[in-house]
Amino acid sequence: MRSRLFVITVALILAPVVLLAQRGARIQLGSVLPANSVWDKALKEMASEWQRETDGRVQLRVLAGSVKDEGSLARRLKAGRPQAAVFGLPGEIDEAFNVLSIPFFFESDEEAFHVVEKLTPMFEEVLADAGLVLLNWGHAGWAHFFTADRVETFDDLRRTKLYTAAGDEKMLQWYKESGFNPEPLAVTDVLLGLNTGLINAYPTAPYVALLFQWYDKTPYMLDVPLTPILGITVVAERTWNRVSAEDQQTLLASAKRLEQNLFRDVPAQERQSIAEMKSRGLTVVEFDDAARASFRAVADGLTATWRGTIIPADVYDLALRERNAFRASR
Repeated sequence: MRSRLFVITVALILAPVVLLAQRGARIQLGSVLPANSVWDKALKEMASEWQRETDGRVQLRVLAGSVKDEGSLARRLKAGRPQAAVFGLPGEIDEAFNVLSIPFFFESDEEAFHVVEKLTPMFEEVLADAGLVLLNWGHAGWAHFFTADRVETFDDLRRTKLYTAAGDEKMLQWYKESGFNPEPLAVTDVLLGLNTGLINAYPTAPYVALLFQWYDKTPYMLDVPLTPILGITVVAERTWNRVSAEDQQTLLASAKRLEQNLFRDVPAQERQSIAEMKSRGLTVVEFDDAARASFRAVADGLTATWRGTIIPADVYDLALRERNAFRASR
């Protein structure tokens, strides 16, 4: 009897441990990214790693192009379907992320990556408040203005019909107050907008312009890098908590490898994209130092108003401090 009781007691003690080891999750990951893009392929490779390295306990299904815009994606994520997502504009989740999109705030990838690294703990807290867990960062390249007609001055740019992301009312208002003619659209409607003349200019990374074939309607690109497009991959905390601590570390290591590969490969990808579009008729509008400085001065004056409106003041100040510290260390 005692032997039998001992066996039962041990079984009861070990049962939670066995169940924890067997915990897993099936996760759907939504995105606006089209199938077979660089990021889609990288995410699907990560999905294969997750399944292989957890012996099938965690299965990730990447739903490329599953939504029209990232505002819709944020709302669906909050509702629990999908359970994970990629955001190229994480400001859709929280305004704190807008600090990474300030035109001319960064001068290099190294500078931007330094600020991202220093601010990541703060961003993780912001995401935790939204019930999300940060898996990794992504990089799509540097945003440039693409235009249907040649643009050489800031006033030229103001006269264009400029695409802006639908749903961001503060940014829409800022554009209007700054003298632009913005037209809010879902990212999936940009090509239609270009074809119909609703818009004739937009800011994006060269690879994105090539991938979506937008450049065909906007044969001019300003050789003035605006800001790196830094995205994130997140998973709902309630889903993440179904994964064992050991498997979580495995998944994070895989996600980190994806991040490092993207950060490494983007510069070459950007050069190749520009070369490909130039071979198909794209004209790169080059600025001399004086014109570039003038363009930047006007932009700096306008984006200074982002502090406390589009970006929380404390977040803006933290990013500025870390960026300036990086510059001082060089």
